[in-house]
Amino acid sequence: MNQKLINVILLALSFVVMVIGVHRSLVEDDIIGNYWLYMVGLVLFMLYYYRKKKGA
Repeated sequence: MNQKLINVILLALSFVVMVIGVHRSLVEDDIIGNYWLYMVGLVLFMLYYYRKKKGA
């Protein structure tokens, strides 16, 4: 699979997961309960950043 495509998918997934986390936190009024969404988004972004630096 194309490495650029994987990087774009990782970046998009990290953005989507963070938006979902913010939305659920506002709707449910529970940031701590949705902490795992923020961490998944952060891990996806860190993986994207690592892959981008490694490929450069």
